[in-house]
Amino acid sequence: MGLSKWEKDAVIVREDDQVKSLLILLKGTVQMKISGLTFDMYPGSIIGIGSVPGETYGFSCRAKSDAATYSYDFSSMDDIEQIFTDNKKIAPDMCAAVLKNAYKIYSCLDQLLDSSSRMYKNVREKLEEYPGLCRKTGDTILEFPDMKAYPKPPEETGIEAWRVNFLKGLLSFDEIKEEILTGQNTLSIGYTCITIEFLHDVKKKITEFQKYIEGLKAASQEFLMVYSALSAKNSAIETGDPDSMPKLEGLMDQILVFSKAPVEKAAELKQCMAEYKGFSDRYGVTDEHRKVRRKLAKAFYPIYEAVLLQVFKSKAEPPVFVKMFLMFGLLDETIVTPDELQTLYGFTKSYRPDTSGHVMCAWEWLKRIFDMEAEPSRNEFDLDYPSYLRELKNNGEIDEEEEKKYLISPRRRLHFELNNMFALGNRMTFGRMSAFEPVFDDVNVIGSMDRGYLYTEKIMKELSFVTDRDFGIFYRNDIYSAPEQGVMQIPIHRQFLPNIIMMPNMGSRFVLWQEIEGKKRQSNARMLVPIIMSEDISDNMIKLCGEFRWEMCKTEQGIHWNDMRDPSLTAEYTDYLQFYKKNSAFTADIKEKIKTALKKHNNNYKNVFVSDYHDYLRYESNGSMRLLKPAREILAKYCPFTGDAKALLAGNPTYQSFVERFNNHEAKDRRVVQLTIKRFEKDGIDIPKELTDEVNYLSH
Repeated sequence: MGLSKWEKDAVIVREDDQVKSLLILLKGTVQMKISGLTFDMYPGSIIGIGSVPGETYGFSCRAKSDAATYSYDFSSMDDIEQIFTDNKKIAPDMCAAVLKNAYKIYSCLDQLLDSSSRMYKNVREKLEEYPGLCRKTGDTILEFPDMKAYPKPPEETGIEAWRVNFLKGLLSFDEIKEEILTGQNTLSIGYTCITIEFLHDVKKKITEFQKYIEGLKAASQEFLMVYSALSAKNSAIETGDPDSMPKLEGLMDQILVFSKAPVEKAAELKQCMAEYKGFSDRYGVTDEHRKVRRKLAKAFYPIYEAVLLQVFKSKAEPPVFVKMFLMFGLLDETIVTPDELQTLYGFTKSYRPDTSGHVMCAWEWLKRIFDMEAEPSRNEFDLDYPSYLRELKNNGEIDEEEEKKYLISPRRRLHFELNNMFALGNRMTFGRMSAFEPVFDDVNVIGSMDRGYLYTEKIMKELSFVTDRDFGIFYRNDIYSAPEQGVMQIPIHRQFLPNIIMMPNMGSRFVLWQEIEGKKRQSNARMLVPIIMSEDISDNMIKLCGEFRWEMCKTEQGIHWNDMRDPSLTAEYTDYLQFYKKNSAFTADIKEKIKTALKKHNNNYKNVFVSDYHDYLRYESNGSMRLLKPAREILAKYCPFTGDAKALLAGNPTYQSFVERFNNHEAKDRRVVQLTIKRFEKDGIDIPKELTDEVNYLSH
């Protein structure tokens, strides 16, 4: 309890603050913000009324002018009566303010109802227009099942009409409130308590509408992006409006001028492009075609590096043609169609970096390397940058002084990354390595560019499909200790989401470049994907994660990765596939199926596992049994289902024992952590984030 004074613009209450007190506004004006909507509160208002003690306020308040408040502890509804009893003189004004503010909050709910209805109507109208636009532009009509199946918003707020009308009726007595409420403190308390119950229900409905709107935005995001690009394309085609897209002509000359590359390097690239464009069939795979493509790639990367250096030196936003070159490898507009040029322009203009920093274009990754924010990747001989320099020194190509200098040289680091991970990764993600050339070309466009374009939200959505079912995939084992608090060792898990780098091509393959950074196990994997994918995105993401599971286990196990004396995912899978013929527990049918799987994957155990992992997540998580029993047992042991998949399969006889075993193991580990947390709470020690994160991890 106590008086507080607030200067203009001071934050009085934050949305996530825990409700411990109510504040009576004594003077000044306060602005309340709830669900993105704002309204003013005046003296007599009770800030926090309608919130539940111990929970969060669910709104924020700031002083619109100099203000003063008096706070009261708030732990139960009994405190409301005490507040009015202590302030009988202003009780009528407080009651009136509660009624007015409650109606304002209800008006926010009414606006959310209107917003959800308009948003849904807008998306449905665009869905109806979409096929017609596709026919006008010649694009393939794509399906958006999630959007089409999304439910309509409610037609009403969900608050009974009589309660709203009752509140309006009370507000109509505002001019004579003094006559009605003065000396009648029980009436003020009664009206306030009824209004508080009203507010509780209104705030619940506000939360429901917020979730609906957020869900609608997520479900429609991909469609609206496709629709926007398509609409822009259609507008440019129909009107010929020069402002719809700037004139993109002579791109190669503009890029070479921007790069400030040596004249001989620029001339070499132009000569290689001329030879490449000289083919009547640029998609050919003859020796001559391969030779020209190799020459073109060799000439391309020095220019790419020169352009990067110019971009890194300048603090200004690079021109759109430079971003199109860096993002997609677009060097020459004459080897792409006008529609493709328009689409790439739309992708470039609409691109937004990932705020979490896990998904990025290749050139953004290279900037991290240049800025010393990340270490260069391993090269094709599995050497990291320090090991590579050490090898050069041992071979006498550089001395010790040069080794130290190169180790911290941004340009040397960039050059190493660009000529190793970037150059080889670009070829690998392209898919058809013998037909690879780094320049974006119409002949390499397979399928819909709109459908295959990989932006941050799309990638994270596909990754979430995996982590929702295999929650522990990107967690590493660690130890928490706090000897000063009597905690010597508690096993915990830390999450390291992969860095996903979008390479500048339209390709067909996802690549796991490295499962950890250098030799640090507590680090992020590096995964490479084409920025425009021509194959099924979801299936390839699952297989990429399956490969990560295998390689991460090998890294953790070291030389014992296939040693059954130290059981692990790779050891048990290798043993299962290597000795299936001698296993008397396997039926003839199982042995034949294992033989077929090995033949299909060229006796590569990892590829068999990746295929099984795909079926495990894609089908078995939904209750559709596809795997052989021994494969299922290994996967259920080392990659247990979590979340909704675990709940779905808990009653399935095939998985029931696996789920029970997993739940018992989690409960045992969770109990250890929870006991430690309780001890910390009892001793008044702040709970470390590591322990709360571990409880969350063990609750999946």
